[in-house]
Amino acid sequence: MRIHKLNLVLLLLFSGCLLAQPAGKTLICLTYDDGLPSHLNTVIPQLDSFGFKGTFFINSIRGSSDNIGSISPELIGWNKASEKGHEIGNHTLFHACPEAFGWQKSFALETYTIPRLLQEIKLAGELLALVDGKKSLRNFAYPCNNFSLHDTDFSMLLQSGSFIKYARTGGNRDSIVSDPAHANLLKIPSWLVEEGTGLNELIAFARAARKVNGIGVYQFHGIGSEFFRVDAQVHRAFLRWLKEHASEYEVGTFEETAQEIIRKGQPGFPDR
Repeated sequence: MRIHKLNLVLLLLFSGCLLAQPAGKTLICLTYDDGLPSHLNTVIPQLDSFGFKGTFFINSIRGSSDNIGSISPELIGWNKASEKGHEIGNHTLFHACPEAFGWQKSFALETYTIPRLLQEIKLAGELLALVDGKKSLRNFAYPCNNFSLHDTDFSMLLQSGSFIKYARTGGNRDSIVSDPAHANLLKIPSWLVEEGTGLNELIAFARAARKVNGIGVYQFHGIGSEFFRVDAQVHRAFLRWLKEHASEYEVGTFEETAQEIIRKGQPGFPDR
């Protein structure tokens, strides 16, 4: 009888270990905000070298060149990035943020009305369509990760206006998509990667996502320059680590991330 009970205990423990193991690959989404020069000069070449696709949330593209008669290098760069399969997302035109975040009062979010904000988001999408030729609904990232205006949560208005598909917000190192069944597809969380973040920290977030069978969305800004800087070599080393661990992790765009959330937990969500 004791042997039988011991075997039963061992079987339960073994089953528990199996259930705790991640099922399949863990999805990692690499997003980059503000359409910065380092994205074109550093990030995209690094991603391409490892065969990864990133998502770039852009709030403005310089359409003219310093040389009369020449096309803006930025315009050409983002067009080519899209052709390579990188996702170009909507980040509004003027990136209005709350005055409390240091924005000049006359251009801060508080000066906006809901109709003006939605019109700006819609216009930004139309301009991006001229850059990459894609007319379909586009994904969105909230400037400064802020989705409220005058105490109104405007996130639900994005889809009702039929110009935004899914949306990304912010978060910290604990902001892993761990419960797809209850995820808000207009507020998909991400880790706003802090200035000076190191390789081990980037890896730790991916491992944390895998541990809970979740999805890890990174929110980068400057790589090697600009602001919220992450060292370019650290970024490359992280991409190399993901490549070396391809049996455990796969890198997908934000669109693919939203679709994976739907597949895992929200099959009844309307396909947009």
